[in-house]
Amino acid sequence: METQERTGYSVVSKIRMKDKNHTYRWVKHRMFYIYSPDNGRLRFALCLYHMALTSSNVPDFMIVNIIKGKVVVKNKLDYKNILSPGELEVLKFLGEGYASKEIAGILSISINTVNRHRQNILEKLKVKNSTQAFKDSFF
Repeated sequence: METQERTGYSVVSKIRMKDKNHTYRWVKHRMFYIYSPDNGRLRFALCLYHMALTSSNVPDFMIVNIIKGKVVVKNKLDYKNILSPGELEVLKFLGEGYASKEIAGILSISINTVNRHRQNILEKLKVKNSTQAFKDSFF
């Protein structure tokens, strides 16, 4: 996708934030990406936050073509449809800070299997590291 075309999209997601009374509230998070005209690289992202009346008002994740006003992708980051059950288990333990050797012991699998699951997670989710995979997973 060309840089000019990418500017026509935004990402919408649902997050929780604590209010001044320490009560969690649902918030609609919308992100717009701004690219450099010089080199086409991402320059910055603009985030907008809007209080949601209920959690059902906001999908977990979607990509919107803001020029056409159409939803392009909705809830595509459902990792249960992308990752195998074994990969999901490994990702959960990675997010909790366990090392591969510890995960292998907990799940009674070889460290080679854990490492294969880790590789598959990175490839399937198109992320650079396990931390990013867990952060994006909404566990």
